[in-house]
Amino acid sequence: MTSSTHYWTQLYQSSQQIDLQDQHVENMQKNHDLSQSVVVESANSDWLPSPAKGVKRLVLEREGGEKTTRATSIVAYAPNSKFAPHQHPLGEEFYVLSGTFSDEHGDYPAGTYVRNPPMSSHQPFSNEGCMIWVKLQQFQPTDREQVVHDTRQQQAFLSDSSLNRMRLFDGYETVEKVSVATDTKLPDVWFENGLEILILAGELQTVGKQFKTGNWLRFAANSNTELTAKAGAELIVKYGHLK
Repeated sequence: MTSSTHYWTQLYQSSQQIDLQDQHVENMQKNHDLSQSVVVESANSDWLPSPAKGVKRLVLEREGGEKTTRATSIVAYAPNSKFAPHQHPLGEEFYVLSGTFSDEHGDYPAGTYVRNPPMSSHQPFSNEGCMIWVKLQQFQPTDREQVVHDTRQQQAFLSDSSLNRMRLFDGYETVEKVSVATDTKLPDVWFENGLEILILAGELQTVGKQFKTGNWLRFAANSNTELTAKAGAELIVKYGHLK
């Protein structure tokens, strides 16, 4: 078991030990100001219930209730749990962290990245249980591109002595999965119009601070942050979307 798999499997298992009553989230504001940089440690965050039996959430950022205007979360599905059919007016993207996530369109094992465009709909479920990192209501309304990448099979589009970068989406925003071969300062251009990072494994460092596996980081546009990724780190990065 890799360090990445171990962390997310452990986080999923801990989520299944918590008994929560299913309920809707009322209007919530958390890390909703995009002009502010934030860090959330998933291991030290509280699970919240959802409207679906057996589905829990770690809220990273949110503005709104169940018909939210914006949300980024880590979501854990118990075995044989499901959501009712629903639509995403401004899209949905997710990365499967552990287990297998499913809907009527297919099965998505750990390591799969998916984008469901605005006005798409589905009925998600998980037979074995799973955990995903998911972002809702954040696409441009004209985006109609359906994207599915199995990152276990895909090759890096750019590889050098320090970074192996796997392009998952490129357009009005860019999403990549990045593997770090040697200690490397992250490119300044990533910070110009906002940067978001989910640390799948390993560590990032800046002056006086360390960010470890399971941390979610959001840097406001033009943050001018000196951030170094340590050898062995694996990241999901998204940039150009917070301008």
